[in-house]
Amino acid sequence: MFPISVVAQNNGNITIGSSLTATDNSSSWLSPSSNFAFEFHPLSDKNDLFLLSVWFAKIPNKTIVWYAISDMPAPSLRRSKVELITDEGLLLTSPQGEQLWKPDTLIGIVAYGVSAP
Repeated sequence: MFPISVVAQNNGNITIGSSLTATDNSSSWLSPSSNFAFEFHPLSDKNDLFLLSVWFAKIPNKTIVWYAISDMPAPSLRRSKVELITDEGLLLTSPQGEQLWKPDTLIGIVAYGVSAP
């Protein structure tokens, strides 16, 4: 599972049904070490577009190390949502509920997520 910055400490565990929403003040999930954060990162040149990404959380410049991609980066509109669900793992949807991205391969059923250190 990928990490994210959050208002409340999650100890690296992300429960089924947990979600993040793309807004100007999006919360995120932190890794247990707080080295990485997983969140919607606003695209600087587009007011209503965000990129679901993992970045280094302990440095001043948010350096992205991973982002949701299929054939191209998956920019998300404001109010898009990523959720951890049992049968899909992480699922990124538009504000209208349209699937924008999910991991390529999921074997089995998800019980919970664990952030990387």
